[in-house]
Amino acid sequence: MSRLYVYGDSYTAPNYCVNAQQSFWGLAAEQLQVDDILNVSKNGNSFDTVCQLLIGSQNQYFYDWKDDWFIIGIPPLERITIFDNDQDTEYPSCFFNLPDWDQHPTTMECHRGLVSEPFFGQDKFLVIHQDRSWVETQVLREIFLLTQWLDSKNANYLVCNLSKPLMKHNWWGPNEFVLEKIIQHPRCIVFDDTYYSINYQVHKPIDYVEHGWTGHHGPDGNKRYFERSIKPKLDSIINT
Repeated sequence: MSRLYVYGDSYTAPNYCVNAQQSFWGLAAEQLQVDDILNVSKNGNSFDTVCQLLIGSQNQYFYDWKDDWFIIGIPPLERITIFDNDQDTEYPSCFFNLPDWDQHPTTMECHRGLVSEPFFGQDKFLVIHQDRSWVETQVLREIFLLTQWLDSKNANYLVCNLSKPLMKHNWWGPNEFVLEKIIQHPRCIVFDDTYYSINYQVHKPIDYVEHGWTGHHGPDGNKRYFERSIKPKLDSIINT
């Protein structure tokens, strides 16, 4: 049995603006010929939440490092994950059994009691969100640590930027090491050909009126992202 795990936010949330079979991760699952999918994406997620789910869910789901696959989506960076003030907030997720695409709801216990919130740096004392360079450096550091761990497991995975591309040529002291490592990493798609950038001024999002070009794509946009970004990277990994 093989499984595809999908982590992200609304860009990868099940049946949000595109049905699961026509989503880029659904197309990836069919290419990989997995037996089922566990999609743990949810609207508004931060990258901290993505990391918490990926690492913390090992107590609930025992990863098969040989046969399982992981698509790790990077949401917009201006979000944080916080304690929910004892509200015991449940985190929903969804199983898909292939090839029939039957859906079965479940929950992620490693995220119970946490919530993600948007944060755009109104508080000038929180320097982390005052300068995009530092925000990206922190994210690159997290990606570096994730890739080190996953590579040590010989895991099958992709780290995919779902939002605006990270700055590839923004070299400065704090990020020199991690920027170079992620540029060179064969399983990371974070600087070019993101879900957002590859469709920019090509396919309008379904909710363009509400969100503009940062909105969510239907079948055409998902197919373009899959065929031009995800599939070539998966092909190179599989054939290596």
